[in-house]
Amino acid sequence: MKDYYKEKAVSNSSLSWLKVSPKYFKLKLDKDIDEFEPQFFKEGRQIHAYILEPKEFDKEFEFLEYTVPSSPQQKTFCKTFANSKKGKKDEKLLAAYKEAYSSKESDEKLLEKAKKLEKDNKSYIKFIKLSKVKTVLPISMMHKLNKIRSAIMSHRKARELMFNENNATFGNNDKLFIKNEIDIFWEYPEPYVLPCKSMIDRLIIDHENKEVIMVDLKTTSHLAEFKEKALEYEYNRQMAFYWMALHWYFKHELKLDASDYKKTSYIVAVTKQDPIETKVYKVSENTLLQGFKQIENLIPNLKYHWDNDKWDYPMNYYEGEGIEII
Repeated sequence: MKDYYKEKAVSNSSLSWLKVSPKYFKLKLDKDIDEFEPQFFKEGRQIHAYILEPKEFDKEFEFLEYTVPSSPQQKTFCKTFANSKKGKKDEKLLAAYKEAYSSKESDEKLLEKAKKLEKDNKSYIKFIKLSKVKTVLPISMMHKLNKIRSAIMSHRKARELMFNENNATFGNNDKLFIKNEIDIFWEYPEPYVLPCKSMIDRLIIDHENKEVIMVDLKTTSHLAEFKEKALEYEYNRQMAFYWMALHWYFKHELKLDASDYKKTSYIVAVTKQDPIETKVYKVSENTLLQGFKQIENLIPNLKYHWDNDKWDYPMNYYEGEGIEII
């Protein structure tokens, strides 16, 4: 199976890179730009995983309340003990204490002090051990995630779309297909053939009633002005790009014609701070059409750069006089 994040292909996000510049697109595609990930992006990923892929969330994250020791010596002791692999527990405790402190007392006395340090810093030592294999989150984040899930569950349409209680079985069958975080590797149609990829938050295909429902989960700090923000962040282009992926998916994977199905797009938006609230937005055909037009304006330029492997300047630089008009 392809790794979505490693596969070099055009995504909706990468179209935003192209709007910065072709060079920026290429550097981002090749992962030659190491950018800092803001905390709100990390939190958004955690919320998505918790709601959409709870089993994967449990594999990657762990909740733990811990206190970081105030003194450098205690930190050294905890890290040395947590990272030690060889020897019995008392031997590791004694070695960790001697690494952190200078003392001429007997080993018996030092071990006694080491055991007390371990007891006093039990949560921090557990954090060090856990952080080797998981991302450790504070208990406060667990409370926030539960509140977010409850807010979605308490909204009747959001609950229906996100948790689909009447059809809880995931997977493919003759009548119904439901999947979260479905990744599709597809090809942009002629004449601008390009390798593309899309990861859709939630997809519901009702074969019996000939309906496709696409749901995108958004976290926001601006629920009161979400409609305006949705256009500013070009969510309509994102949804349009996903529908192009789904048309390809229907034709090449399902061997069906997507035009035979009714298609509906929803955005479930939830706030990340108190009061935690949820709203559901249906994306209109006109809004989607604007998104398709945005894609159509970007793709010819991208195709030029992709085929000619010229990324230092925009297309009009190579095909014109190298100047732009203000």
